[in-house]
Amino acid sequence: LIFSQMTRVLDILEDYCAYRREEGFYYCRIDGSTAGDDRQDAIDAFNRPDSDRFIFLLSTRAGGLGINLQTADIVIIYDSDWNPQADLQAMDRAHRIGQKKEVKVFRFVTADSIEEKVVERAELKLQMDYAVIQQGRLAEKQKALSKEEALAVVRYGADKVFRADDADITEEDIDTILRSAKNLTAEREGKLKEKAKRELLDFSNAEVNFQEFDGVDYKALKQEGDMVFMEMMQDSMGKRERTNTSYAERDFMRASGPTTSSDKALPKAKKLPDMKDFQLFDHKRIAELAELEYAREVKRVKAAQRAAEAGAAEPELQDLTPQEQADVRERERLEAEGFPFWSRHDYAKFLKACERHGRDKFQQIADEIGTKTVDEVKAYSAAFWERGPVMISDFDKASKKIEEGEKKILEKAKNAEALRQKVASCDNPWQTLSIKYGNNRGKLFTEEEDRFLMCMTNELGYGKWEELKREVRRHPEFRFDWLFKSRTPVELGRRVDHLIRLIQNENKEPRAKRAAAAAE
Repeated sequence: LIFSQMTRVLDILEDYCAYRREEGFYYCRIDGSTAGDDRQDAIDAFNRPDSDRFIFLLSTRAGGLGINLQTADIVIIYDSDWNPQADLQAMDRAHRIGQKKEVKVFRFVTADSIEEKVVERAELKLQMDYAVIQQGRLAEKQKALSKEEALAVVRYGADKVFRADDADITEEDIDTILRSAKNLTAEREGKLKEKAKRELLDFSNAEVNFQEFDGVDYKALKQEGDMVFMEMMQDSMGKRERTNTSYAERDFMRASGPTTSSDKALPKAKKLPDMKDFQLFDHKRIAELAELEYAREVKRVKAAQRAAEAGAAEPELQDLTPQEQADVRERERLEAEGFPFWSRHDYAKFLKACERHGRDKFQQIADEIGTKTVDEVKAYSAAFWERGPVMISDFDKASKKIEEGEKKILEKAKNAEALRQKVASCDNPWQTLSIKYGNNRGKLFTEEEDRFLMCMTNELGYGKWEELKREVRRHPEFRFDWLFKSRTPVELGRRVDHLIRLIQNENKEPRAKRAAAAAE
């Protein structure tokens, strides 16, 4: 595992691996611009048994958390971070459950440079962490670098770096560097242990009372004053007695209202299901019908109680009237028309999928939700557009987002068709395709780069900017075009949109000329 702070350094290492690909230098890479699916694919490819990927390039901040690379046994910190915890998290990527080998960690530090100061500063921060957090004691705060200190750090060893001569490094030189590095590390640790600052920060064995001054123990006086104040408060308040007082609203109503034996014998109201607005229940009408059924049941029970008190026989159950039967059937129908098994998470995925694919793409919507079939999505979609304006509180906001997404889909299809026609108009578009820039060419992209972006977008499909970025990095023509390779997927997408607008302007000119000729 090779960790670096800068993606540009990873670019250089990746170019070296690509240069030696024929020799078996297969690698994986993760940085801040890597998509989630690509991250997981790279991790799985590296951890696969007998994998041919033996190098994993990672940026410290993006690849130092949340991933398990237990099949690696060597960790290289290519350049150190000011925050030592970031480097420790990076090292832990190999120290995971399933590790079967001894893990070796190498930290690259350029001699007589600012990197030595970075490592020294990181060691002091780790000591601060030990004294303040691990020991659970207070300590003086770590001060930030002042302007003069930062300038001294940057200047440190600069003259030796500039006077250094180029030389070839042999295997013996590497062994010498490793031996000297071990000695230098041991020497630095010894100096840090001798510093008085480390002794001041470590309060684990402190036996000095820092609150004693001129023979007076202010700590004992403070504790004695607190005890006197607590005794005074206890005498003034008296002894506290607990009462069985309930502050629940239901208990209060039960205690204040009249209670009879007949009230306890009344049936309980039917508990209605938990109906959310996005589940498309007619909550108001269902509650009304349930209330009518409960009132009929209470009336029947009270009649039976009155008969029992009078010593008469219990009245016979009467059949429901046609109207009451119609009410029961209506309630059952309304409850069946709802969607109780649709959660809020499913609803949010449904809205997002409609916005991304269109309201009538039921297969894509079902695939994105993941827990619903196509028939269930069709049924919910029909009810959503029919009853949603009345039952869902934020229906206008949700429908507006879906309509805006459908407009974007139409615009993407229009752009893809314009690009396809432009590429099809050339016999060899990779070499001869050209665009009439006018005054809108810009200075950040060359004509060859624009030609590649248009042809590759036409092959991959409009909107697949992550794949387009990957193809830019892989193409041998742009191996050393650092500016073009550093473009983010968003920047490449904006450039393709700009080129498509230029193509559409080209298509408007012949139409305008034909319309003018027809008018003449």
